[in-house]
Amino acid sequence: MIGAGIAALSLALAAAVAYAAHAAMERRRMRTLFRVSLRLNSTIKRKELLRIIMETAEKTLRAEGSSIILVDKERQELFFEVATGEKGDEVREIRLRMGEGIAGWVAQTGESVLIPNAAKDPRWSNRVSNRVGMPTRNMLCVPVVSNGETLGVLQVINKKRNGTFRRSDLRLLELVASPAAVALENMLLYEALVKSMETLRETTAAKERMESELKIAQDIQRSFLPGDAASIARVELAARLQPAREVGGDLYHFIELGEERLLLCLGDVSDKGMPAALFMSGLMIWIQAKAKSYDSPAAIVADINREVSDEDSTMFATMFLAVLDARTGRLRYCDAGHCTPYLLGEDGAATPLETSKHLPVGVFEDTEYEDREIALSPGQSLVLYTDGITEAESPAGEWFGTNGLLEALSRCGGLSPREAADALVASVQSFSQGLPPSDDIAVMAVKYGKN
Repeated sequence: MIGAGIAALSLALAAAVAYAAHAAMERRRMRTLFRVSLRLNSTIKRKELLRIIMETAEKTLRAEGSSIILVDKERQELFFEVATGEKGDEVREIRLRMGEGIAGWVAQTGESVLIPNAAKDPRWSNRVSNRVGMPTRNMLCVPVVSNGETLGVLQVINKKRNGTFRRSDLRLLELVASPAAVALENMLLYEALVKSMETLRETTAAKERMESELKIAQDIQRSFLPGDAASIARVELAARLQPAREVGGDLYHFIELGEERLLLCLGDVSDKGMPAALFMSGLMIWIQAKAKSYDSPAAIVADINREVSDEDSTMFATMFLAVLDARTGRLRYCDAGHCTPYLLGEDGAATPLETSKHLPVGVFEDTEYEDREIALSPGQSLVLYTDGITEAESPAGEWFGTNGLLEALSRCGGLSPREAADALVASVQSFSQGLPPSDDIAVMAVKYGKN
């Protein structure tokens, strides 16, 4: 009996030790993936992002070399945009057919592989290793997939210190490939935007095609907006955007961050027309890319500012960016030189939100920003707008101004965000009496409900 009890106790202790070791390994893995996600969200510039992916994979898996092989959909080929390791530069011009070699097989099938002995694998192609004179002993290769589409292949070769890769290493590389796919998708989206806008800017030189091309630009620009309304937990939101021309520089964005938190942003680019539209669209991509990188709105604004600041550019943008907890009404916000927001009660009383004013984004790369914080009361609304509202002109040359804004808000106290946004825009249009707007108009109304 005693012997059986000791044996059972020993088994229980061994199981507890194994469980604790597994839990510790999972915690280390989660910390590693968190650091990986932060690095991958730090940029959407092609060369920099791809190199970060490679260096991260190589370091995480303790490999001698790594590469990301992208898919050329038009030519149905794979190409080495970036490769790390001593012979990385010699790899970049090589192209593989879909299905060729292990990487081509992974891209074609969408399956991950662990190759303990590359030379003995029937799928092995020695084109790359012969070109660079770097033998491949063992390797891991996983597909990089976003929204069901294979963007490329991520591989690491030769475990350091003559080691061998394990199944746990393959799983870890698959986990690294997941945030890498999101980062690559953002990069490709940004590049497609720049390419399409640049093409559009060149073609607008032909006067007879101006109208149709501007309509295309308007469609492209509006495609980056998240919609015009949202509802999450106790929060309802509505937004409106009216460019003074076919395209403009005002912007708004809202993004669900998880855990019933909502990122809110409204901004105004310093120019109008096509230059402002280009800058605005770039800001929308940066906001999307940086939204989940930090808990602090000021940190998000500062990071975007570093990305868009350019000594040769005269473009800048005012911006109000906030993170709202839709359950508690807690609002953290950062004001980059934007129009003062208002808090609107259900009785129509509007009070200015206290903010710390900072320089707009795109002025100086090293500008520092700070957060402020309040708690919205149940039934209270936050109203954001651009200066196209307050600087709207009547036929007599008068401005709508702050008084006009407060008077319009006084009639919006009991309205839904959608009704309030529409009413504010309608008040400006009535004041202008059909006069063409001189500036873009953007409005966002966010209401924290009572239940």
